[in-house]
Amino acid sequence: MRWVLEVAFIGLSTSWKWLAGSITALIILVVVLFGIGVLGGDSDTSDKGLDAPSVVASPTPTPVPMPTPEHTQAPIESAPPPVATAAPGALNRIISVPILATKAINVGSLEFTLVYDPDKLEFTQVERGLLSGNSLIDSSSSEPGRLWAAIIDSQGINGSGTVAVVKFMVREGVTGSMP
Repeated sequence: MRWVLEVAFIGLSTSWKWLAGSITALIILVVVLFGIGVLGGDSDTSDKGLDAPSVVASPTPTPVPMPTPEHTQAPIESAPPPVATAAPGALNRIISVPILATKAINVGSLEFTLVYDPDKLEFTQVERGLLSGNSLIDSSSSEPGRLWAAIIDSQGINGSGTVAVVKFMVREGVTGSMP
């Protein structure tokens, strides 16, 4: 209430029009509040102190239970290790290692760890395979020779084929077979 008096005093010292506008706004506010029942309200307590609801809410319908799909682990295979026969002085080569899924049924996510020889190979990237379409792929190589990757697909991966392709660069001077 004090702030109203302060505002009125400031308004009176500034201009009588400002004060008249403030009083008009205050009167309109009181009328509106009274009109919607904030100041008035229903004070009839003849019904044992409880107000009867004006609108009866209908009960919320219970959803029909859907059968839970059975979770089956999709077998995941990887290709046999590639064999590198880099000749001395040859340019660096890229090796692609496909990560395969066989008979996948609605696979929402999968992860794998790929172990490789860091003295012979350098990890470059993980790409989407044919089955992974718009999937989200995340990978990290926290220590040399060990790659972790995960694939998440909100629509589920179905079928058989490549879900990811891991690419490595063969280091210089490497000869022999790849483990």
